[in-house]
Amino acid sequence: MFMEKQMTAEEILKAIQNMSNEERWKLLDKMYDLYYSKEHLIKKEKLERLWEEDDE
Repeated sequence: MFMEKQMTAEEILKAIQNMSNEERWKLLDKMYDLYYSKEHLIKKEKLERLWEEDDE
């Protein structure tokens, strides 16, 4: 099984420095969604409830 090497903080910062400003903004948006936005959790919960209703 192939395991991906984890990047260090320094490697990630270097990659970010090499990005265009547009890509940096995209990254910030994605990080916000992953770590601060609860919308994806609410959507997932609603979808799971719909699946449960279908199973009944």
